[in-house]
Amino acid sequence: MWQISAVLGLGLILVSGAFKLYYDKTEAEKAALRGELQQAISNQEVLEGKIESQNEAIENQLAKEKENFLKIGQLTEDARVAEAEVTNIRKAFARHNLDSLSIKKPGLIEKIINKGTVKVNEELANITSPDQLN
Repeated sequence: MWQISAVLGLGLILVSGAFKLYYDKTEAEKAALRGELQQAISNQEVLEGKIESQNEAIENQLAKEKENFLKIGQLTEDARVAEAEVTNIRKAFARHNLDSLSIKKPGLIEKIINKGTVKVNEELANITSPDQLN
C-alpha cells in the first residue's frame, strides 16, 4: 500500500512541478503582452499627435493656397487693366505721328518737350534732395 501512496505522491509532485512551469510561463507571457500593450498605447498617442500636426499643416497649406489663388486672380485682373492702358496709349501714339507733327509745327513740339523736360528735372530734384533722403 505504501507503494501506491509513493506513486501518487510522486505523481502529485510531477503535476505540481508541471503546473508551476505552466504558471511561470503564462505569467511571463502576460508581462510581455502588458509591455507590448503599453508600447502600443504610447505609439498610438505619438501617432495621433503626428496626425494632428499634419492635419494642421495641411489646413495651413490649403489656406495659403486659397490666398495665393486670390492674389493670382487680383494680379491677373491688374495685368488686364494695365494691358488695356497700354493698348490705349499705343492707339494714342499711333494717331499722333510725332515725326510729321514736328516737321509741320516745330514750335509746338519744342514747347511740349521743354515743359516735359522741366517737369522731369523738378521731379528728379525733389526725389534726390537731401530732405527727401531722410
